Amino acid sequence: MYNKLYHRDLYFTTLDRDAERYLLIVKELSELFNLNFDKKLALTTILSEAIENAFIHGNKNQVNLCVAVSVIVNSKQIIIEVEDEGNGFNIDDVPSPIDYENLKKESGRGLFFIKSFSSSLDLLGKGNILRIKVDR
Repeated sequence: MYNKLYHRDLYFTTLDRDAERYLLIVKELSELFNLNFDKKLALTTILSEAIENAFIHGNKNQVNLCVAVSVIVNSKQIIIEVEDEGNGFNIDDVPSPIDYENLKKESGRGLFFIKSFSSSLDLLGKGNILRIKVDR
């Protein structure tokens, strides 16, 4: 494994899921690692979509459930893990938003954006942990 250069854990409840908190992580990463605009946009999109999906689809907006976010930076990658307290899902069951029959549907767009901006996307646990890797 590569040397860990940065590690931050954040916890959100449905009532305190203020985007400002995770956008500050992008700002901090940008300052520490001199990220370009494209990388900042990618990380902002990934964090926003993954966290909102965890609240909406994973935790079903239940006030008593949390979302945990871990951001790790090593010499090669930025690794983001987003864990909700839901039952999990199978990523293959999410329809592609770019298939013709799904173009007008809103479902699947967040995962599509996450996949587009990352180098890999994996499900862990019972399908309730997203591990997203972004090459530096």
